[in-house]
Amino acid sequence: MDPDKIFGARETVEQVEEGKQLAPKFDTHGLIPAVTTDMATGELLMHGYMNSEALALTIETGEAHYFSRSRQAIWHKGATSGLVQKIRELRIDDDQDCVWLRVEVIGGASCHVGYRSCFYRKVPSGPGLSADAPLELEFTEHEKVFDPEEVYPGVANPTKL
Repeated sequence: MDPDKIFGARETVEQVEEGKQLAPKFDTHGLIPAVTTDMATGELLMHGYMNSEALALTIETGEAHYFSRSRQAIWHKGATSGLVQKIRELRIDDDQDCVWLRVEVIGGASCHVGYRSCFYRKVPSGPGLSADAPLELEFTEHEKVFDPEEVYPGVANPTKL
């Protein structure tokens, strides 16, 4: 699917916010944020980015494709792990600069670390919180869905810091 054909030009605020034409706004790096949730539960699974090619592939295939900033490449979610995200609904926000993927997760996990969700830790917050050192995170998931060493052999962490 050719992004130049399926994405309209951004001409007016009214056209973008009230019109029926898909006219995504990619940032200066050519990316648009993508928030992914579980279709059945609403659980936040991950946040990633798409370039125009990844968004077009997602629309065309019905499976999530992202742009890996660390690898500078298109990433078909689940191509290596088998943990494919089947699109059940794809939405775009009001000014068309963020997409929301509601997915069915084949294999039960979305995080390369092995947890179901990439959001597996909670940050302390609220009045009375004082910190003289880095904040201590609280794990909200305690069991991994899969072992990353088995799924990604020889790669301690498939992303770089």
